[in-house]
Amino acid sequence: MQSSLKIFEVAGIEVRLHFSLIVILLLLIYAFFVSPPPVGFSNFPIDLRILLSILASFFIVLSILAHELAHSIVAKRQGINVRGIVLFIFGGVAMMEEMPKDAKKEFEVAVSGPLMSFFIAFLFFFFASVFSEPLRSFSVTLGYINVFLGLFNLIPAFPMDGGRVLRSIMASRYGYGKATRTAAEIGRFLAIMMAVFGIFYNPWLILIALFIYIGASEEEKLVTLESLLGKMRVRDIMTTNVIAVSPSSKVRDVLEMMIRYKHLGYPVVDNDKVVGIITLEDILRSSPDDEVEKVMSKNVITIEPERSAFEAFKIMSEVRIGRLPVVSNGKLVGIVTRSDLMKTKEVLEALEVLGWKTRSL
Repeated sequence: MQSSLKIFEVAGIEVRLHFSLIVILLLLIYAFFVSPPPVGFSNFPIDLRILLSILASFFIVLSILAHELAHSIVAKRQGINVRGIVLFIFGGVAMMEEMPKDAKKEFEVAVSGPLMSFFIAFLFFFFASVFSEPLRSFSVTLGYINVFLGLFNLIPAFPMDGGRVLRSIMASRYGYGKATRTAAEIGRFLAIMMAVFGIFYNPWLILIALFIYIGASEEEKLVTLESLLGKMRVRDIMTTNVIAVSPSSKVRDVLEMMIRYKHLGYPVVDNDKVVGIITLEDILRSSPDDEVEKVMSKNVITIEPERSAFEAFKIMSEVRIGRLPVVSNGKLVGIVTRSDLMKTKEVLEALEVLGWKTRSL
């Protein structure tokens, strides 16, 4: 995620801090400072109120981190690659490459976070029973907040853990696609209700509702896209008559090709091997007499023709590129673009609407 800073690694999982977290930290410190027990420290002397408010805010961030680490560790044990954890204004997110399609495994990953929050709450309530003031109030406050974190995340709406728990339960009976659509619809309904409630009682709920509504919609779109593009291989939709350029070509020649063929990126090939790719962005940073080899992007990401079209979409989205050279046995055999994928998606959606079976294609 952009605008985030790596702070450390835990169990091989990179933890990043998004700059928006500073906003919520300041709000939390203020809320603890002015609120009475059991959710604040307004009954203590001002110097102690400040100290307890700051410490409680940082402990909440650590609690959120523990929540996300629980998700990540369970996911890694199931063979899912976790790219890292980002802590941001709405809490935290474990960046997994994918959620398990097995209902039991998804349930285990989803429920692990809330269980960790409840466990942390238990520890703080235990500390409250043995500590005296002010540590007793501090522990009680963090205990209640972790209970709230666990319950809040169990709201049955994407991208909350509860939405994934709900999908995992329904998927074993109705299938992954239908379970996702139903969970997304429930999530959007709850988000609307939360926004209406927020208008009258707490504007902060409107932002959370917007986050939930968008998350539910995006999850549904992604699963729909996977169900469609997952049926197709890259070889089925790639362009085989690839227009390539050589490393010794001039930038002005490539620009003329872009005007003629209306493509904004071309693979650079030397002795049948892809050695780079040149795009309009590269050209804008160069002069017309430069050779392609000087300005091309050498870090080329390629894909094999037998990979699924959805994998191509994921790679393009993650790396933020618009095209992928298709390579087989070290040789360029085609190219697939984001436009190719989206047009294929539209055709497959039309076929489903018409009631055709794409297997017959």
